Amino acid sequence: MGQLIDEEDCEVCVVFDQEWIFTYGDLVTLLLCFFILLFSSCKYETMKFKSLAASFKPLPAGTPYMNEGKDSIVEQIAQQLEESELGDDANINVEEKGVVVSFKASAYFKTDSAKLNPKAVKEMARFSKLIFLLPNKIQIEGHTEKKPPENWDSTWELGGARASKVARFFIENGFDPTKITVKSFGATRPRFREASPSQRSLNNRVEVVVLPE
Repeated sequence: MGQLIDEEDCEVCVVFDQEWIFTYGDLVTLLLCFFILLFSSCKYETMKFKSLAASFKPLPAGTPYMNEGKDSIVEQIAQQLEESELGDDANINVEEKGVVVSFKASAYFKTDSAKLNPKAVKEMARFSKLIFLLPNKIQIEGHTEKKPPENWDSTWELGGARASKVARFFIENGFDPTKITVKSFGATRPRFREASPSQRSLNNRVEVVVLPE
């Protein structure tokens, strides 16, 4: 004969049989917290990626770089600089304002001069062929060190003259003048501390910025 179980003992058995629900609930809660933390940590990187991706647009349809397995715009510009003789005197960065190609003024101009040297003319011609393929507008910025130039009234004039010289070179080689903006920042936007002559020279630069569309 089977053993009889009273009603109170039966209720206790049911409670013990359902204890796994509490463990399951804790597990689900922990998983939820984990995914919330994961999402919050990735949100900044996602926004950063979107801002960088928006800094430049793909090449326009019909260019020779379409459907040929070519690299991205940034990689094309970087490769062009690496292949040029002045590659060590130029660098490329993706910033919030766009793709920034920075050229050391010491490699392209004489001291306190706004005239491109022959070697710079050759490399600028090669670089301009890549820039001309882009549908984007460009902004050419002149930057200098804090030390006042000898042959100019201020660093603003020297920075503006160098940026204007590069812009004029692009226009004379076929670039649409309506897509060019020239700015001079003088010594107000240094990238390096000017603790030594070499650091001061690094702040003398011309930057070509490929603007987002």
